[in-house]
Amino acid sequence: MSWLKHIWSQTTWGQLTTALFMICCVSGIFIAIPFDVERPYASLSQILIANPAASFFRNLHYWSAQLFLVFSLIHIYDHFRKKEGIRLKKGIWFRLSIGVLIIFLAMLTGFLLKGDADSLQARRILENLITGIPLVGNLLAYSLIGKEESFQLIYVHHIATFTIFIAIM
Repeated sequence: MSWLKHIWSQTTWGQLTTALFMICCVSGIFIAIPFDVERPYASLSQILIANPAASFFRNLHYWSAQLFLVFSLIHIYDHFRKKEGIRLKKGIWFRLSIGVLIIFLAMLTGFLLKGDADSLQARRILENLITGIPLVGNLLAYSLIGKEESFQLIYVHHIATFTIFIAIM
């Protein structure tokens, strides 16, 4: 038990955040294999009911993503708390702001990929919010969400675009 206390005392918030991101990525690979983007709700239902291992990886993916967000915010707070007297560069502020935004977008696209009634309603709300942006709203909505009946673009953003950006940030 003392070894566990020693490991915990040596671990930083950033290391925990990175570990959770890695767990999220690996578990995401395992559930991406049986996931059918053409039938997201039926596919996810089948994953959760018929395959206990896939259900485990889906839950591991979900909870590691939730904890990744929480520990990312704690890590940012801890970073600012320790560097109170030091003025941060604009580049660091930019990366932090964009990084948190992309984490939220990755989690939002994961929610939308469920394909149930709640996620379909959230998709409609998000699309209406984005299209309300003057000049670029329609283009931005189509670039982020894609066609109304298709989950393909949301899936690509979730598993590739946002994951790569998070890894870079």
